[in-house]
Amino acid sequence: MVVTDVYPPVADVGVYRTVALCQHLIGSGWYVTVITARPRPDAFLDQAILGKVPKSIRIVRAASPDLLHLAARVFKGRSRTRPAPEAVAAPAPAAAPPNPKRGMRRMIDWLSWWLHTPDSLVGWLIPALYAGLREARRNRPGVIYSTAPAWTSHLVGAGLARLLRVPLVADFRDPWCGSAWHKVPYRTHQRIDEAMERLVVRQAKQITCAWDGIRKHLAARYPHRQEEIRTILNGFPPGELEGIAPQRLDETLCVLLHTGTFYGPRSPIPMLEGLRRFKEQNPEDANQLLVAFVGRPEYGGRPLQGLVQEHGVDGLVRVIPLVTRREALALLKGADVAMLFGQSGNEALASVPAKTYDYINAGAPVLAIGAGAEACEIMRRGGCRVWAARADDPGAIVDALRQIVAAYRQNGLNGPYGAAEKEAFAWPRLADELTTVLEQAAGCGGSGHVPPLAEGIVWP
Repeated sequence: MVVTDVYPPVADVGVYRTVALCQHLIGSGWYVTVITARPRPDAFLDQAILGKVPKSIRIVRAASPDLLHLAARVFKGRSRTRPAPEAVAAPAPAAAPPNPKRGMRRMIDWLSWWLHTPDSLVGWLIPALYAGLREARRNRPGVIYSTAPAWTSHLVGAGLARLLRVPLVADFRDPWCGSAWHKVPYRTHQRIDEAMERLVVRQAKQITCAWDGIRKHLAARYPHRQEEIRTILNGFPPGELEGIAPQRLDETLCVLLHTGTFYGPRSPIPMLEGLRRFKEQNPEDANQLLVAFVGRPEYGGRPLQGLVQEHGVDGLVRVIPLVTRREALALLKGADVAMLFGQSGNEALASVPAKTYDYINAGAPVLAIGAGAEACEIMRRGGCRVWAARADDPGAIVDALRQIVAAYRQNGLNGPYGAAEKEAFAWPRLADELTTVLEQAAGCGGSGHVPPLAEGIVWP
């Protein structure tokens, strides 16, 4: 039984690891049931991904109400029943103490975080548990595999594993507590997050991590579980790029391309600032560049195009709305340099985005801004040429752009650039590693078939 909050046709970054595993499990003779959430109204759907899901997989979609949104609607509805402001006698203005509204807003924010802990999918917890228990009555699982974020998926997986008395394999695609991507402003909620993480780690028989920084982080937090924590990297589907024609955005310019969403510490601003300085210092070289951002056209609630104009580089940057994965890969094949954005600072938790493996598959040169050493090393192992710069060092970004333009003029952007281990990152090999972990947890002895368990479902 696979527990994941996103599944095709939702085209979320976490989908591909799970789809590859399910394909491999079906090919190895497993029966697979997926417990997932119904797509939200703002989810980006790609039916082509759904076509890659084996037909024999049973997909169960449970409701995932947004509790914070529902609470806001209830509060708004009640506020309409109160007297209008003009009907209430207003006190005479006076030199008042500090504004009580600020403290009230802080209290409301503190309370609202209970509807957002561990994440915005917490409303999916009960419906997903019910769906999993109902499916277990039809076909009892021999092992449960939960993958996160969203962290509610791990709570569902741990709950089902405990109630059904079956082993759990918990897959961490990002670190839960202590990550720059998951910041909780209040200590009370942080402690609850930490307690939920401990619950999942304690329940899991095996723990897998999508990059080694997560393994090191979890091993430091839970040293008694080091032997059960292992790294299984993401990868790329072999042959996916075959039959996809390159799509160039401009035949006369050096095209730098980023596909995906900017959020949190993954910001376009360092690149825009570096590009602005490069334009000031090297105007002729800057005119050789076209930077393309493909994805959600916003960052931090602001339009990307507005940020581009603020930095004075609107003539060098093109913002393109969301496209399908196939279209994104066509643009990648047609680009001269791919861009990877991460966060500088805590090197141990600097993420390895899934697009890292798309770049390896395409053999693309990469400009990595604020990316961790692990991501850069993986791309170099896969045969990519990498220019790395810290997000807080515009000068390093300018130097990298200068080198890229020089290489472009000399037709020196084609790879490979070193000893490539490209096939080590192909999905069949990595999915086989995940399947082996599931077999070990289920006690299959490597047979690929789950032995039936005698115990019945233990209801709370």
